[in-house]
Amino acid sequence: MRVAAAHGVPHLPEMLIQIGVPWFKFAQGRGVDVVAAAATIEPSDLSFDTGQVGVGGVSLRGETLRPRQWSVHVGRRACPDCLREDAAAAADSRLPRQWHRTWWDVRATTVCPRHRVKLIDRCRRCGERLDFRSTAVGECPRGHALADQVGASVGDAMGDAYVLGRLGAGPRIVDVSLDAGSLADAIDALGTVGAAAIAGKHTGIERHELLHAGFDVFSRWPAAFDALLNRIVAVSGTGLGRWGAARSYGRLYERVFGLESGPIANLLKRHIRQHALEHGLSISRSVFGVTEAPTDVCSVSHAAARLAMGFERARRELKRRGHLPARTRRGTPIRIPSAAIDEIQNEGSNLLGVGSLSEFLGIGRTQTRKLVAAGVFGREAPVRRDEVQTLLDRLSKDAPTKFVAAGAAPLPAACRIARCTIDVAVVAMVGGDLTACGVGAGHGLQRLFVCVSDLRLQGKRSRDAMTVEDAARSLDVKWETMRGLVRLGLVRARRRRISAAAMDAFRRDYVSGARLARALGVRPRTLMKTLSDAGTTPAAAPPRCRQVFYRRADVVRTRGLDRRLRAAAERS
Repeated sequence: MRVAAAHGVPHLPEMLIQIGVPWFKFAQGRGVDVVAAAATIEPSDLSFDTGQVGVGGVSLRGETLRPRQWSVHVGRRACPDCLREDAAAAADSRLPRQWHRTWWDVRATTVCPRHRVKLIDRCRRCGERLDFRSTAVGECPRGHALADQVGASVGDAMGDAYVLGRLGAGPRIVDVSLDAGSLADAIDALGTVGAAAIAGKHTGIERHELLHAGFDVFSRWPAAFDALLNRIVAVSGTGLGRWGAARSYGRLYERVFGLESGPIANLLKRHIRQHALEHGLSISRSVFGVTEAPTDVCSVSHAAARLAMGFERARRELKRRGHLPARTRRGTPIRIPSAAIDEIQNEGSNLLGVGSLSEFLGIGRTQTRKLVAAGVFGREAPVRRDEVQTLLDRLSKDAPTKFVAAGAAPLPAACRIARCTIDVAVVAMVGGDLTACGVGAGHGLQRLFVCVSDLRLQGKRSRDAMTVEDAARSLDVKWETMRGLVRLGLVRARRRRISAAAMDAFRRDYVSGARLARALGVRPRTLMKTLSDAGTTPAAAPPRCRQVFYRRADVVRTRGLDRRLRAAAERS
C-alpha cells in the first residue's frame, strides 16, 4: 500500500496489476519478492512481516494462526493513536510515514495494548468500512484522516498483550502453559477459558475482555483454574447420584472438547479429568474420551479392566468378597478400594482362565472348555496353575523319555487321528484305562505320546458304536459270524456300527450252541439233533450264519430238557 501511494497509484488492485501479482495470491502472502523489489527492501524482511497462507494455517512472524484467525479477507483495521505517532515521526524519502501494522490483521486482537484503545474498522465520520483497496493507510475509502479520530478507551487487555508479545509487536509476556502450544491454540484456549470465567457476570462482553479473563486464569495456573471448575460444578448442582463430566462442566466441557489437539488442549483436558475424578463426577465414565482410574479407588468397570474380566464376572467376584453394597442407586458410582483389586490380582496370578489354560496345555480353547466341563480339574475356570501342573505330572509319571514312536502320536494329534475327543482321552488316562507310552518335547499335553490304536478304542467306547470286527471280538467269534448275525437281524446295527446296548440285548436273548454243548458234555451236532428232536430249532445256523445260536426262551420251554442244559440257557 505504501509503495502504491509513493507512486501515486490510488488503488491497490491497480498497483498489483502493474507489478504482475494477482490479487488472490497477494492476499495469501505470495509475490513477496516482487513487492520487495518494487519497494527496494530485503525480501526476507518483508516475508517475515507478511502473513503467508499454507496447508498448516497462516504463518506470521514465526507463529502459526488458523485461517479464521486472519482478517485480511473481511476488511482492514487500524489504531488511530499509532497512525498519529507515524505522522509525527521523521519522514522517509521513499515511502509515506503512516504504515499498516501486521498484527492489526489478527482477529483475536481488538485493542492496541500500547495505547489502551480499541482498533477501528470503520470511519467515525462517514461510517465507511475500511478495506485494502485504497492505498492510503491513514485514510478511509472516502479520504477522511484516521489519525484525527479517537478510539474507545479500554482497561486491562493482558490477553491482547500476550498475543502481540508472541508476534514481537510488544513486550513478551511469558506463560508456561500457553507458550507450550502454537499461537493459534493459545488464542482458542484464552477465549474458551475466558468465556467460562466471565460467564454470568454481565452481558455485552467484548473480545478483549474474554482474552483478559482467560489470561488471568492461565497466569495463576492451576489454582485459578481449580477455583473456576469448583464454581462451575457448584452452579451445575451435580455430584454423587447426579454426575457426569459433560453435565457438570457444561459449556466449558463442550468448548474444551472442541479444541484442536495439542499441548494446551491436552493440559486442560487432563486437569478437568483429574478434577472430575477427585470430586466423584466421572469415576466410571470417560472424560474427553479417556477414563483414568484413581490411585486409591476405582469403579466396577475399572476393576474389571484391571482384572481382565468381563463386567458381570468382576461384579460377581467383588460381591462374593463383600466389596459391593447390598443396595445401590442407579447412576451412583461404586468405589472399590484398589487394595482389594491388588489382593484379587495376587490371588489370580496363580489362576488360569480358558485362554491362558489353553496356552498352558497347548490345545485349543474349545478342547480346553471340554476338559473343564468334564471335571478334569475339579472346578470351573479359572483353575489353579499348580493343580494343572500336578495333573500333567501325574499323567506322565511312569512314561519313559525314550520310546518307540511307531504307532504313537502326541495326545492332541492322536485324538484327531483316532477320532476321540480330548476330554474322553484325558478322563481315560486319569482313570487308568489309557496310559502314555512316552514323554517327548513340547509343553502341556503336547508332551504326552499315546498309542493311536488304544485311543481309537476309547473313542469307540465313548461314541457307543463298534465296528463288526470289534463286536465279534467282544463275543469271541469270527467277524463272518457277526456279519451273519447282523444280516439275520439278531444284532441291530446302524450305519455299519453296533452299539453296546445292541450287544447286551443279544447276550441277554441268545446263547451259542457250542456253550450248550459244553454244558452237556456232548458235541455240537449231537446237541442240535437232540434239540431238533424236541422241536426246538436254532435262530441262526449255517449256511446263513457260520455258528449256531438259540433263543434262550426257546431252549427253556423245551420239554424233557436236561437240567444242566436249562441252567446253561437261563444263565446270562
